[in-house]
Amino acid sequence: MKLLLTTIKSDCKSTDLELKSIYSVITDSPVDVQLKTFGRNDLYTDIFESIATGQYNIVYFHANSCNIRQLCRVADMVKKAIPSIAIIFGGMEVSFETRSFIKKNDFVDYVIRGEGESVLFSFLKSVLDYEFDFENIGGLAYREGDQVVVNPYDAPVEMESLPFPYERFEAGSGTVYYESIRGTSDRTVYSQFLPNARVRALSLSRVCTELRYFLANEVERVVFLDRWFNFNSERAYRLFEYIINNDNGITSFEFNIDGDILDEETIRLLSEAREGQIIFNLDVASTNAEVLAACGRGENIYRLMYNTTKLLQSGKVRTEIHIKAGLPHETEAMFARSFNKTYGLAEGMPVHIDNICMSKGTMLRAKAHDFGYVYAAEAPYEVIATGSMTSDELLRIRAMARTVESYIGDGGFKKSIPRILNDTGLKPYDLFSRLTSYITKNDLRGKTRKKEHLARILFAYTDSLYDDLADPVKHEILKDIIYADLETMTSEDAMKKFDRKGWDLD
Repeated sequence: MKLLLTTIKSDCKSTDLELKSIYSVITDSPVDVQLKTFGRNDLYTDIFESIATGQYNIVYFHANSCNIRQLCRVADMVKKAIPSIAIIFGGMEVSFETRSFIKKNDFVDYVIRGEGESVLFSFLKSVLDYEFDFENIGGLAYREGDQVVVNPYDAPVEMESLPFPYERFEAGSGTVYYESIRGTSDRTVYSQFLPNARVRALSLSRVCTELRYFLANEVERVVFLDRWFNFNSERAYRLFEYIINNDNGITSFEFNIDGDILDEETIRLLSEAREGQIIFNLDVASTNAEVLAACGRGENIYRLMYNTTKLLQSGKVRTEIHIKAGLPHETEAMFARSFNKTYGLAEGMPVHIDNICMSKGTMLRAKAHDFGYVYAAEAPYEVIATGSMTSDELLRIRAMARTVESYIGDGGFKKSIPRILNDTGLKPYDLFSRLTSYITKNDLRGKTRKKEHLARILFAYTDSLYDDLADPVKHEILKDIIYADLETMTSEDAMKKFDRKGWDLD
């Protein structure tokens, strides 16, 4: 029997690691198991040909909200070409509303719901033993005649029972993804999680052993997928301590952190890290108490802001702050206030605006009607309007989010933007909103991919602002500051080209 585990690359960070973990669990079974990941730009016809000519008996497609449509298109073609082949889907995208997914897609034979390792293992064992006792396999959905049977979720997988995925796959020297916990302590309405799944964690000794592998191989970055990594403050402290004490001068570690529960002792420890060694993603979401309450977040926003300020004062931890657009009860004015406070909190660190999606398995999707949400019918289910924000308002914020990402999403223009705000007295939201309008009005969006063009756009946009100040000297000073920022973001050759062309946008 020949089995293919496959997916298509996407922005969903967890998919590749999930597939590797499944492979690691079933690869020693008496089945010829192969794993193949296709690129996001691969033609679906080429993917189909690769699978259809592989002589597989079973194909497992690991889906997320970004690649589900492509995978379904490929799977449909494979089933039509080889009717006898067994098509299995798995991943969080098909772990919810499973029955309707199978009914809608007649090429799907089975679905693995939830954590897939033990479910797929049990399925293969049942098939190989000719038992076919599918009704006793938790987490499996399947067809039985004209009916679709959806079994309850399987028991949560114990982390210690899973092999280290990188025993089977080389980590490489770039970015690797890693999980030290399963489940999530984040129970906000917009978060996707399996019902009744408790948080399970690998032992400290095992995590340290596996981190040592990444350090020895001089991996550039290890991204922890845990949410939240610091759900247990003492455990997080010990792992931070290990990372800091065993620094190889190369590897950085990225974490999703609950800023509300950071403690003084941990912040002091982090001040001993090498600059850039540790990266935090902080999900502020909103600074409005009413919005946070509607989201199911009990954070003390003042505590969060205090902890973040203390963290930034250390100057060692790179902190990326995220806020969300389109939350329950949030108006555009409320979002603007949240953005202004968050920008002020970041102090030159990257700020990201994340758009809300109605992901399957979220409480927000279940209560969408109550909150007045209108959202796309197809994955990734982008929010179009809410009970508190019109589609026009959300579109403005979405466009502004791209501008924010271009200018400060990677920490760039860290002196130019504050200088403009200081000189003009504009609030951050007003600055980026107006800059976005300028880019749109002048059809400059296509030029925002290069830092050199961004510098020219920013200087051109501020021309009228500084005219209003009647202080041309300040504008010339700003030009020098933008130029200095650009030097920190581009190569020497790029700066030479910039100098030859000058500040002309044409």
